[in-house]
Amino acid sequence: MSDQPASGFVCLDHWLLGLPDDGEIDPCVFVDDDGQAYFYYGGGGTCYGARLKDSMIEIDGELQRMEGLEDFHEAAWVHKREGIYYLSYSDNHDENRNDGVAGDNRMRYAISDHPLGPWEHKGIYMEPTNSYTNHGSIVEYQGQWYAFYHNSALSEANGEFSDWLRSICVDKLYYKEDGTIQLVDQTR
Repeated sequence: MSDQPASGFVCLDHWLLGLPDDGEIDPCVFVDDDGQAYFYYGGGGTCYGARLKDSMIEIDGELQRMEGLEDFHEAAWVHKREGIYYLSYSDNHDENRNDGVAGDNRMRYAISDHPLGPWEHKGIYMEPTNSYTNHGSIVEYQGQWYAFYHNSALSEANGEFSDWLRSICVDKLYYKEDGTIQLVDQTR
């Protein structure tokens, strides 16, 4: 927490938020049109969400399990478009690996008419990158929607490939007429 955007941050422990520390990671905060903030995080196959108090560091009520997600792994992200809430996340996809270790995440999403669900799984909007993981966010800027994510293209280009050296990526994101998300065309 800080009162400045680029410095002076102080780490807040889980107990300050009233959150359990059961291995959940990748927190996300979504602020709805009415100014109400929501908090999401998860891991190990479970995603949680809750309203935030005005302080933005305390949960308002109980954590709720986000129901209706298919193959949730981690990296929850929530955005809203035309009155529909979208919860996107990394899945457990591991078809491309031969060592039995989960990885090569795809990005999935679900929709709802409420920021805390229940959610309806809609599918995959991004196939795996060349990185062991994939996490993403979706934002609108000047009327265009964008998907932010990572791959390992820069380390691959240097000839010393490491899937842990993550390169930030952004590509345009498009919606179909029914509100579903088209598969992202990953570029370099």
